[in-house]
Amino acid sequence: MAIPKKSEVKILRYLFILNPIAGIGGRRDFLQMIANACNEKGVKFKILFTRSPGDAKKIILKKFEKFDVFVAVGGDGTMNEVASALAGTTGTMGLIPAGSGNALGRELGISMKPATAISQLLNGHTIKIDTGLANDRRFMNVCGLGFDDHIARCFAKATNRGPIPYFKATMREFFSYQPETYMVEMNGVTESHTAFVLTLANTSQYGNNAFIAPLASVTDGVLDFCALKPFGFFVALGLGIRLFSKTIHKSPVCTYFKMQTLVINGKNLNFHVDGEPVKNNEPIRISIDPMSLNIVVPEDTNC
Repeated sequence: MAIPKKSEVKILRYLFILNPIAGIGGRRDFLQMIANACNEKGVKFKILFTRSPGDAKKIILKKFEKFDVFVAVGGDGTMNEVASALAGTTGTMGLIPAGSGNALGRELGISMKPATAISQLLNGHTIKIDTGLANDRRFMNVCGLGFDDHIARCFAKATNRGPIPYFKATMREFFSYQPETYMVEMNGVTESHTAFVLTLANTSQYGNNAFIAPLASVTDGVLDFCALKPFGFFVALGLGIRLFSKTIHKSPVCTYFKMQTLVINGKNLNFHVDGEPVKNNEPIRISIDPMSLNIVVPEDTNC
């Protein structure tokens, strides 16, 4: 194979899409950090800010032919918007985690330190990963129902972000929440699940190293189903330990299996995708879209 001459080597073009209210998004030192790293690497780049939900998708559609890598800088909401716009296309996604949970970034070995994450982006390589679908909504991390969705809705209204406000919301709502019963149809068989939490997972964790699906992988072509039966406060303490020790799937109150497609019916069919609440009253059709997203990962990441 002929080695390309230096003049023939393509210089990648990076478009950084920033959510200005997410952590580092609006900091001038961070913007300078991006500029310094890109200039040192000799790559072309541009920085654009989102102003409202849906802006990231509009930016990508408008700029798709002008850039090679579209970098989401923000939390799971920004990540989901960018990934949803790029999934199923030839475009490539980059990620600088700057949110509360950062599940996908942690899953892929991307640093939570901005300078390191930028370096990993500019020196990384591209892989393909799976994405999930819940009706017409795409998710990279998890789709959740029950208490999972209820807390996502409470957290979406909160003015303070981060793990501490999330923990406080969980404790506040825990005792008053009433579990739902869901009818889950898979491979022609329907089963009833009365569940406090029902999660369909592509990544192994919610974020912050809380592992709801310890056996999940973003490259295995399946989603992990995890349903937690109703439980008391003292059982909850044990589940909390299991959540952070990657053993929740071994709990007696956990139903856990891998799947490609299923349909969920029930009275309350509201759900969330990657922490973004979706109001819904129709059956939820869950499926995996294997190897549907190109994404840059650190050199030493082996998914």
